[in-house]
Amino acid sequence: MLDESPALKHEWPTLRDVLGLESLAGLLGISIPSARRTPDSVAARLHFLALVVGDLAGDDNDVGVRRWFRCGRRRLDGRAPVELLSGSWRPDDDEPRQVRDLARALGPSSAT
Repeated sequence: MLDESPALKHEWPTLRDVLGLESLAGLLGISIPSARRTPDSVAARLHFLALVVGDLAGDDNDVGVRRWFRCGRRRLDGRAPVELLSGSWRPDDDEPRQVRDLARALGPSSAT
């Protein structure tokens, strides 16, 4: 379950700036033209990505956050988060939960 309700009008531009439109569209499982429109049908995935990026943001800059999604991770059996967040995934699916758990463990909030 998501921590809070989606705040699409704030999350969309922030994630587009951090991840870039092409990467964001890929992670959401939508086309670039769809990403240019208000993506109501992917609001839960967008909110989930905002939570993951938020978990990572305090520990890394935008470039590092983008790289984190593309690099293989030992805790994900060598797969990159982008591999687990492909197609029309749902935030409550097992693989996205693994991605979020890893981001939480690596983020600055894990130190408190």
